[in-house]
Amino acid sequence: MDFYTVFTYSTIPFMLLALMCAWKYEGARYFLTLLLGLEIVDVAMYKVSFNWTTHLYLYNMFMCALFLVPIIYRHRIAYNLYKLTRQLFFLRVYRNHHFAVQEIGMMSIFAIDFVLNLFIYIEVWLYKFYVIDDWLMSAAVRNYIVISLQILMYCALLTYVFRTPQREAFYGNETN
Repeated sequence: MDFYTVFTYSTIPFMLLALMCAWKYEGARYFLTLLLGLEIVDVAMYKVSFNWTTHLYLYNMFMCALFLVPIIYRHRIAYNLYKLTRQLFFLRVYRNHHFAVQEIGMMSIFAIDFVLNLFIYIEVWLYKFYVIDDWLMSAAVRNYIVISLQILMYCALLTYVFRTPQREAFYGNETN
């Protein structure tokens, strides 16, 4: 198992730790649970998608777009889950939803990752059709950028978790 594979699988324990730290706060718990669910799907598909060679980058773009859904539509998802299940947890999350600055950072990270994968996907096709003779991005630079983005994502999640008590107190929605 190489360094990049270990780094890929390290996300779930990291998110579980973040979820445990923020468990007291319903909004953060809900948000981190949505992200964790998507991360579990992503990690479960890791080996399968890695074998797609050419279309791996298309899959990565899809996952980047999918990770934006809980950030952008978390409010609506909570309301629809409340209407579907009548669980008061989802109603409280819906009513107490506040957008955090760290979420903008996460959106930026996913957008950068999306653009990176789009560039590499185009590069792969250009290489396959003999338009270019050498890899520009994917051979040397991609892994370092992806690891850097993942470290930035960890920092954004840590900041989100550790700022949650202050954010909840500011909005007056602290739940004990």
